[in-house]
Amino acid sequence: MPSPQYTFDANLPHCQWWLAITSPQISYNREMYDYDIPGMKKTQDGLEEWAQSFSNSWNIESRREWHQMIHQLAMADVHGSIWSHEFSRRACMTNAQWLRRIDGVESEVAKAEMRYVDVVYRHVGEAGFRAWDYCRGSFLTRAGYAVGQVTQEEFAFLLNYLCRQIQHHFSSWEQYLQSFIFGRNYWEYMNDNDDDLVNIPYLLNNGFNIGVSNFFETIESDPDIPIPALAWHTALPEIRVPESLAALLNEEKED
Repeated sequence: MPSPQYTFDANLPHCQWWLAITSPQISYNREMYDYDIPGMKKTQDGLEEWAQSFSNSWNIESRREWHQMIHQLAMADVHGSIWSHEFSRRACMTNAQWLRRIDGVESEVAKAEMRYVDVVYRHVGEAGFRAWDYCRGSFLTRAGYAVGQVTQEEFAFLLNYLCRQIQHHFSSWEQYLQSFIFGRNYWEYMNDNDDDLVNIPYLLNNGFNIGVSNFFETIESDPDIPIPALAWHTALPEIRVPESLAALLNEEKED
């Protein structure tokens, strides 16, 4: 039986927080997932196929690979670190200085991307695209729990760790949501097959593909989303790293 620190109780505010941070990702797939079910899936049908879909899209198959990817996301080291040096530089400049820096760049694509950096910075500061990684890390944790790749102890520790990172880097749910959608938009921009110069107008005009306003309209019109009811400064517990997770991440990769 797991230690009480790893227990999930939907009546506890910090446990509600554990699930709430996945809300932006779930909001795109409401017909398949539920905000309040730890494993997200509304039915237990097709779990094997669901697990295989992660293998195909994330290139993760073993339990170790699953946790390595969650670890990278928890460190904001998948897409969350993109432009991190520019967000830091933007923090040290006035608006006028940043505009002069943009004017000094020759590439039209680079100019536009730096304007996007400026927009993101004005909304979320140096945190940049971190929420895009943190949210997906929570999604992968909960999916892994559902398909048997993540234990209950690991589930509790990882979600709590991600929550603590989110509270540290952001100041409100609104800022967290903004970071998520800006990061998602930039990820779609990077992965689109069209030339960047063609895609720049989409990136700068209401976001790329799925616009910022459309995203927030979906969030605000969903009566089931848990975020509005949860206090941002909800206290989160100190939870020890489970021995199983420490051993898994530290084991040598087999030849």
